[in-house]
Amino acid sequence: PPYLAKLVHSSHRVCACVQVTFPPSTKMGANCVASASIGVLWCCKGCNAEKLRTAFTFVPPSSTYAIEDKQDGPGAGSSSAEDSQREKRTCHRIVYRLRTLANSEVYRRAAESAEVHFVRNKSGNKLPLVWVKTSPHRRPGSEEKEEVPEDERIVLLHCHGNAADIGMMMGSYYEMSKVLGIQVLGAEYSGYGTAEGKPSAGSTQEDIEAAYDFLIASGVSPNRIVVYGQSVGTGPASRVAASREVRGLVLHSAMLSGIKVIDPLPNKTCRPSCVWRCFDFYPTDQNIKKVQSPTLVMHGQQDDIIPFYHGYRLHKAVPKEHRWPPYFPEGGGHNDLVEMDMHGYFSTLDTFLTALRKNTAEATIEKYILSSIPPQEASMSEGPRERLVQEGGDSSAVEMAITNPQDAERAENWHAPEPRVGPDDGRYDKLRGGPAAPSSK
Repeated sequence: PPYLAKLVHSSHRVCACVQVTFPPSTKMGANCVASASIGVLWCCKGCNAEKLRTAFTFVPPSSTYAIEDKQDGPGAGSSSAEDSQREKRTCHRIVYRLRTLANSEVYRRAAESAEVHFVRNKSGNKLPLVWVKTSPHRRPGSEEKEEVPEDERIVLLHCHGNAADIGMMMGSYYEMSKVLGIQVLGAEYSGYGTAEGKPSAGSTQEDIEAAYDFLIASGVSPNRIVVYGQSVGTGPASRVAASREVRGLVLHSAMLSGIKVIDPLPNKTCRPSCVWRCFDFYPTDQNIKKVQSPTLVMHGQQDDIIPFYHGYRLHKAVPKEHRWPPYFPEGGGHNDLVEMDMHGYFSTLDTFLTALRKNTAEATIEKYILSSIPPQEASMSEGPRERLVQEGGDSSAVEMAITNPQDAERAENWHAPEPRVGPDDGRYDKLRGGPAAPSSK
């Protein structure tokens, strides 16, 4: 492909007169072309496996935020002893560098509700964490409702995609916290935002492990921690869920592994993930088999960055006793799974997280396993509302929280556009040698 030919031509490690051309990506040779493309890229990166992985995986944006000291100082102006203690725990605040974020009402509220902390990973890189805590919207028309105590709420450990940083994700963190009545801890990756170091597959694993350890050290029980991985973030998320005690795992637009993303024909020979298996990374398909907690897989069927079959196969790879009914919206892509159907997305998450908190998830999974409807048919033929009713969930709860917040805040005033978490520059298509359209099975 011209993309790789240009890389070779400009490389200091390859003679400037070298020209690289490949035959058209025919059905029979697509895997061979993609495998050869990776070989050329490997040469361009000095035959360094880590540089190869980084080249087509990490695309950190210019930092969208800065971390500043709070001007009023610890405890200043606090209205209660509890507020004073909270101020002492976090003396920093997040400040947006992008005007669009700084002028957004939802991002402003997100910054106000966030605690900023710092941790160091095993390599010594200093990383910022944002811990978003909000008061959930009350649901009108409900007589219920004892509020869930702060120390019993689910804490979502969020691992973002490779084209975003925590500044871009703040609106989503706030939205999830507000709508779902949970806390969200956003972890930054080395080399992203204001974090030290350089991004790599190994460093991101260390980063999320450091964030998990921070939650445990802060007194959060593992029974409250749900790890949420999005796009590339599903790699470190699945690793932590497989190696640490957690209450649940959510995989949003997940990949089977780092190199399997660029397999043009995943069921044929000479595919990159087979030829370059020794260089593969983020083995989510292997990690998922070791997870010992309920797992929800969410993937849009029109995803053109990480094809849908990745999500389908990961769902099938989850041990049966932990396999939560999947969410596979027909029109969903890679960067618009929330925007396409907000009610379906939040309903699915609300049902899952509520079941985890009330310790009823295992019963729902058992019922799902015993069902005679295949998972792909159940998820595609039924709408989110009908599926919620069948699973015993409150199908109107999230809908009312989104469209009728009782505290006089209209939903459109605090909804944040969904960030583009995955690269949309066509890099994976170029390495695959063209659009891939494999069977989901």
